Amino acid sequence: MRSLLFAPTLVFACGQLLGCSDHDLARLSGEDYFVQEGTDEADILFVVDDSISMADEQALVAAGFERFIDAMNSAEEVSFQLGVVTTDMDEDNVDRGRLVGEPPYLTNASANYGAAFFDRVQVGTSGSDKERGLQAATHALSERYLEDQHAGFLREDSVLALVFVSDEDDCSDENFIPDSEDGELCYDADILEPTVTYLKRLRESRGDSGRVVASAIVGPDAAEGCESSWPGRRYVAIAAGLGGEIGDICEGDYGEVMDDIGARISAPATVFGLQYVAVAGTVEVEIDGEMMAEDVDTAWWYDEPNWSIRFDGSYVPPWGSELNVTYEIAGEGSTDTGA
Repeated sequence: MRSLLFAPTLVFACGQLLGCSDHDLARLSGEDYFVQEGTDEADILFVVDDSISMADEQALVAAGFERFIDAMNSAEEVSFQLGVVTTDMDEDNVDRGRLVGEPPYLTNASANYGAAFFDRVQVGTSGSDKERGLQAATHALSERYLEDQHAGFLREDSVLALVFVSDEDDCSDENFIPDSEDGELCYDADILEPTVTYLKRLRESRGDSGRVVASAIVGPDAAEGCESSWPGRRYVAIAAGLGGEIGDICEGDYGEVMDDIGARISAPATVFGLQYVAVAGTVEVEIDGEMMAEDVDTAWWYDEPNWSIRFDGSYVPPWGSELNVTYEIAGEGSTDTGA
């Protein structure tokens, strides 16, 4: 999937005879163009909680790896690159944001890559109690790392797939909380960086050259018999915004969710992120030259918090489809307006 075009234009809201100011006259509108393209390349980043309670969950991810790979390859063989990063972003961690192991990522050409992943994803349980998974992902994919330690990990036309695994909610605060403070401060939402910040960064990491999809295996809102987990709502928000799968970390077997996550990577996209936040009610979607009415069950709907067009019902644009989306830009058109 590629977003190939964004064309801001001026739309005149009133005529000169009405005495409108210059500010009133001009109203920005946007136009985004997408092609539903497949790819045989996937660059996959597992973001794994390495805090004290995560040993069993790491082992379950490792055990489900074969099903993950088989599902991703179900339609055609995918050339993949696979990295692991922990959620420990404390400032005293010299490896913060770095991919685990040497070389820093595995490929399907790597000898015994399955056994190597089995070892890498079981990252241990001595990490920070402030699990900054979103922050870790964006650091690992930052220009600084991709030009140095992680060079070659993110290919130009690949699908970027992220899998977050944690029994706590995300605590990404750009290290506002000092290392010396207790992780209980993570439950103060006012301290944390808005999830929309990381959604924007992850989308920008692909630019116009590819698709990004994020999935999460996290604590549900209510988990009977799994009181040690905390609802992973911030990870769920990212997965929803990037069209991924959501699994329950309290399950005793991750085979099914690993299967679903793998299949999602190679399936047609269901979410198309816009360049700007659109005014609800002004969005129009044209597919292969035909206007498609908004309908959550049979067509598309506008997900305003994630400034996305979503196809969650019975219709998903097939391979080769061309989508043209026009809309009026909200406010000043900034994607920083989300919460």
